[in-house]
Amino acid sequence: MGLSKESIRFTTKTLSFGVLVLLILFAVFTMTGSALPDNEGSGQLNPESTAVYVLDAGHHHLGDGVKPELMPVDAEGTVYTKIFVPDGIDGNTAGITLTTKSVVPTDTAGTGLFYDWVYVNGNKVGKLNDYIEAKEQDNLPRSLTIYFSTKLLHPGENNLTISSGCNADRSDYDDFEFYDLRLEISPESKYLHSENVRPPLRSIWSSSIGGYRNTRLPVVSQSGELIFYTSSQYDLDTQGEKQTINAIDTRNGELVWSHETGGSWELHNHVVYAEGLVFASDFENIYAFGDSGLEWKFNLKPYRDEYNSAPEVRPEVYSGTVYTKINNAGKVLAIDAKTGALKWIYTFNPGQEPLDKEYFISYDSTFPAVSEDIIVFIAKLEYREMIIPVAIEPGTKDPNALVVEYIEVMGEDIPIEPETKGQDTPAPDKKTFTRVFALNASNGEEIWNYSINSVSGLNGKTPFIYNNLVYFGLEDKIVTRSLDTGRTIWSADISWPHIYAVADGKVFASAGSDVVALDAYDGSLVWKSQDCSGPLSVYGGLVYVGISGNENLLVLDGNTGEQVWKGGKTFGQEVFQPILSHGKLYMSASDSRLYAFEHGESGIQDIYVSLVGYLPLFAAFVMLVLLIVFIRKRENKSLALGSWLLALVVVLFLSNIMMLEYIPEAGWGMGLLLFMILPVIFVAGISFLAYGLWQKRKIKRSDDN
Repeated sequence: MGLSKESIRFTTKTLSFGVLVLLILFAVFTMTGSALPDNEGSGQLNPESTAVYVLDAGHHHLGDGVKPELMPVDAEGTVYTKIFVPDGIDGNTAGITLTTKSVVPTDTAGTGLFYDWVYVNGNKVGKLNDYIEAKEQDNLPRSLTIYFSTKLLHPGENNLTISSGCNADRSDYDDFEFYDLRLEISPESKYLHSENVRPPLRSIWSSSIGGYRNTRLPVVSQSGELIFYTSSQYDLDTQGEKQTINAIDTRNGELVWSHETGGSWELHNHVVYAEGLVFASDFENIYAFGDSGLEWKFNLKPYRDEYNSAPEVRPEVYSGTVYTKINNAGKVLAIDAKTGALKWIYTFNPGQEPLDKEYFISYDSTFPAVSEDIIVFIAKLEYREMIIPVAIEPGTKDPNALVVEYIEVMGEDIPIEPETKGQDTPAPDKKTFTRVFALNASNGEEIWNYSINSVSGLNGKTPFIYNNLVYFGLEDKIVTRSLDTGRTIWSADISWPHIYAVADGKVFASAGSDVVALDAYDGSLVWKSQDCSGPLSVYGGLVYVGISGNENLLVLDGNTGEQVWKGGKTFGQEVFQPILSHGKLYMSASDSRLYAFEHGESGIQDIYVSLVGYLPLFAAFVMLVLLIVFIRKRENKSLALGSWLLALVVVLFLSNIMMLEYIPEAGWGMGLLLFMILPVIFVAGISFLAYGLWQKRKIKRSDDN
């Protein structure tokens, strides 16, 4: 069947127009496509949609009995296991969604009984019981989602386990049904934020975490039952220090277990929990501890440079792998989290060593950040010229020699560093190289690296990864780059920023004495809260800031920066970053104690904290009132005053002992009080008492005569 000329002409025009449109689009793409990756825009990135995987649509009955109202009627066993392989792990939050029926509500049968736990790759991510209200009928279907970090997922096979809880002697198991089992992976955080940490907050317990060094940032287990920290304590038996990793009960602050590392170095004040293990490190080893003790130890000595001091290493755990970095050797190590076996090594060098002179070499770097199968870190290398002293003939004076002066501090001569150098002293040449690196987390291959302009130290500048972007702070700005390519997305001028969180589409950071929030996608300032800077955490739309002073917690609105609440007294003058997990807020302080807070008005614990800090003053005031009453009723004023002064010594000593138990940092003040004030009061008391006794005997002899 032939076509008419008009049809052929129309078809030809249509095809020509289509080809022309495609050529135009191709030209536009060719000219602009290299500026940003496919998922990037010039100022705004659209978060990817949630990925949903149907793991098992069938009905399952766990337990040990027969229930006609469940499907199937007979229990299939007490443990269900599912192996799954996600197509990708593109997001920060994962969730297990399922519908349950006949689950026992938490603790209605007794504390710790019939807990139906859900595990991902051996990690407890939650229990079904927590999602069932005690007042609800347990035979009704309940749809629930347990959220957890995607760091627990592996790129390949993953294991999901659901177990039926039992009574104390394991003779009876919880019989329940579940179905429509799904896995969700979302780019945005979807953790359920507990109302139990909404202000006002009250202290529910505090626990001594011992030693003059302790973990400033303790970590909570995935189940929320334990909180882990490291400590360094003096051992009376060995006359040395012992390094321990400890676990305490989050319900009451009581110690559950404590394991010694056996290492000769002090543990770094950082601890990580993942894969059911606790990871910590010192200058020589990385340690992995379980409930029963040491699981494995990785020796870092073979990977360090011989002529440089031992660096601080901090392990980061992601997808079954421990990542750590050794500055002075220029190495990144990947270690199997379960076995401690080395997977791969990457060697880096931020800059080439100059060959014209001899230089001192110093290293610095951030701790690594890991997400979406990419590791990001910043490294700095500084070459400082060696100045060789010029030989001076005996008997002559070097005109460029620096005169060192000393100042006496507590009986010790302390040298004062000269502020100026000799007029002819040459300034040492200094070259600084700083680069940001991105590696493939699976094999250690370099993805990209860029030189950045930064000459100051890198402490507190650890990168943050969020929605396919990487954020880090420099001396006077916050910079955001593409995680895939390293290209700069935006930069914002912020003085001395310290990023603490990237969440809810915002970057939260301290900036000098202020707290700021920037738009995570274009860097614009959302709000600034002045004169309230401190370590902070973001949770449920609120910003929790640790501050110094009579009150140690400040809560700001995450959208506006306005103050919501202020309180939370501790015994320490300085507090560290708040940790919010499973309906509680934890915060360690400089008094070597860990504090737990929850929603509620101030209780006896808060009042006790306030009273103990003022206990010596309160005791002195009470004693002053007693003195006035005592003096007025006694004729022998000297005897009364001497007795009162001796009693004051005892009261002040005991009150300071009690205060020192809760405020170890007051030890120096207490020593000053004991060695300077109390002896004076004691001598005065003895003197007045002796004089009063002499007066008493004199009066008695006068009366006898």
